Amino acid sequence: MKKGKILILGAGSIGSYLAAKFFRANYHVDVIGRKADRIGEYLLINSKRYDFPPTSKEISAQSSYDFVFLTCKIYDLKKNLINLSKTSPKSKIIILLQNCLFDISEFEHTYQKDFTSVLVYDGFNLNNNKLKHTKGSGFLVGNDKYSESLLQLFKNSLIETRTTSNIVQHRVEKTIFNCTTNIFSATYSRTLRELFADDEITKHMKNVLYESYEVLSKEIEINQDKQEMWKKLTLQAKNLDHYTSTHQDVRENKVTELSYLNGFIIKLGRRVGVATPYNIEAVNNFKRKHPNLY
Repeated sequence: MKKGKILILGAGSIGSYLAAKFFRANYHVDVIGRKADRIGEYLLINSKRYDFPPTSKEISAQSSYDFVFLTCKIYDLKKNLINLSKTSPKSKIIILLQNCLFDISEFEHTYQKDFTSVLVYDGFNLNNNKLKHTKGSGFLVGNDKYSESLLQLFKNSLIETRTTSNIVQHRVEKTIFNCTTNIFSATYSRTLRELFADDEITKHMKNVLYESYEVLSKEIEINQDKQEMWKKLTLQAKNLDHYTSTHQDVRENKVTELSYLNGFIIKLGRRVGVATPYNIEAVNNFKRKHPNLY
């Protein structure tokens, strides 16, 4: 017997991973996304075969879902939310899963929906129907009215998950971490391990982290200092043989989310009066190599 119904909007690395794991756990899973058809009948996660659910082209207004996961790129998020609003399938919990999104209030106010968000501290790299999963500290769920249901879903699907009483702080931290690593991985085509092995690149990354921290700290109180944050990132990432999602986008000649990461820091810096020369330099270096992907 199926345990419940799940809709996943976005069939990239994380969306396909969740789809395969939920399907293996005997949930009914509907998947909509550009990459979904490329996966086919099964997904190989670290060479282990998982049956993949059938994919759909559009949302069915007649459907009812226990969980709706928006795992799409942030530039597709509003479009998918509008589509979701127009079709209005019955949905109990809507989960946003965008790692460069530190504030979801805009979407709550715009669409009058009550969302929750999940963060990912693992690495995923999808190539057709082969997915490399690099283990980090798993998925992070905020402690809200939806946390119990989400934790049970992830537990049933054998996905490592933990909770936090302050998901906003973790979203801020993840935004700063992604600003620090993603753009360099994409610009230099290097894994995290390779980035930290290069002293010159490491120095630039540290400057970007400190600068991004200074900008965001004008917008929100951050409960750790920038030195602690740099040390934490170094410990977590320096030994990971993982290409960031932005590098994966460049490899597939796709527009990246960098305008929502380093670009966001630059815009916010202008508004709050903090100079951002290191983020600007990193963006300009990326644009010189990939002018159409920013």
